Amino acid sequence: MDSQVSNGSGLEAAHITDLLVFGFLQSSKYNFHQELEALSQELPVEVYLDADFEDELQTDGSRASRSFYQGRIEPDSESQEEIIQNIARRLAHVGDEMDHSIQPTLVRQLAAQFRNASLSEEDRRNCLAKALDEVKTAFPRDMENEKAMLIMTLLLARNVASHAPSLLPDVFRTTVNFINQNLFAYVRNLVRNGMD
Repeated sequence: MDSQVSNGSGLEAAHITDLLVFGFLQSSKYNFHQELEALSQELPVEVYLDADFEDELQTDGSRASRSFYQGRIEPDSESQEEIIQNIARRLAHVGDEMDHSIQPTLVRQLAAQFRNASLSEEDRRNCLAKALDEVKTAFPRDMENEKAMLIMTLLLARNVASHAPSLLPDVFRTTVNFINQNLFAYVRNLVRNGMD
């Protein structure tokens, strides 16, 4: 199984972050199931909610991969999707342990900013960056900065979506854009290395 992110028939770089953020949100305990299901229909890549795989557990304990890309099955995409889902699950698990460091007042403030329809996408990314700056002191000292920043970004997105489920599409888009602008090299390396 090749865990390289290819530029050929594999997932496009832009879709890697979509799958990672979606997988993190899906792997978390959340109260926005309907919104997540609706979001899955809007994404440019095929994603499946965990319930879609309930009857497709393989004899080796893994789930069947059903990734379709541009209407055809892509072997590289299937393995990449599986790697990204595993990374998202691991990040969500680590995030659960770090979640206590995000203050509810920060989540409420960020949700209020996302509700402000007059804010541009860039303004929302700046609000997210400011919130990240506020929680930087809570980053574990034994964790590399990029990993902590990625997990905290994903946690902020999850917490805002949990606080105000109707904001999920906007929070998702802003989180994906923020990660693509600030952490994509790190995410690409995670996928290439399968998060060893």
